[in-house]
Amino acid sequence: MATTINGSTGVSLIQDGVIALADLSATGTASSSTFLRGDNAWATPAGGGVTHLGTMTTTSGTSQTITGLDFTDLNLLIFVVAQVSHSDGTSRKLSIGVAGGANLAIGDVVAAGNCSIGLYTLDLRSNTGYFPQSPGNAPITSGSDFVGGGTGHARYLIGTNLRASSSTSVTVAFEGGVTFDNGKVEVYGLK
Repeated sequence: MATTINGSTGVSLIQDGVIALADLSATGTASSSTFLRGDNAWATPAGGGVTHLGTMTTTSGTSQTITGLDFTDLNLLIFVVAQVSHSDGTSRKLSIGVAGGANLAIGDVVAAGNCSIGLYTLDLRSNTGYFPQSPGNAPITSGSDFVGGGTGHARYLIGTNLRASSSTSVTVAFEGGVTFDNGKVEVYGLK
């Protein structure tokens, strides 16, 4: 039989810590990854934050790829290009391919002996990308230093719904298939 609680003394009739989860009329499933919302429903907290998707080490080979990526819950892809250079004697542009699409050249050319440093963001909601780059300096090989210069900026439009990709890849290479000799590209996803 249910107990009716009313008046100013009703609060003292329910002891602390005696209502079990089974006594609640909440919908959904209680677990370590859910919380009880104000509408009496168990729910998973909304996602957010940055997830490290992988590292492409660009010290050898003509391209590097990360596979098995799920973009369905992501809003942005972020590529951190760190001192990526090539062994070819000519000037080449760095290129990035997403979801099996063609590699698109980004930014300014990188001359022999220099490297690409920059942050490339790809908005998966609009499939547009932006890359401010500093391609005009040699890699920093030891110690601490700040190297400025370069004016390369690139914007791209990719005509594919990348957020529909539940198992896909990202690739980095230089135009012309030349061999990497320095650096890395870190890839992050932002929800």
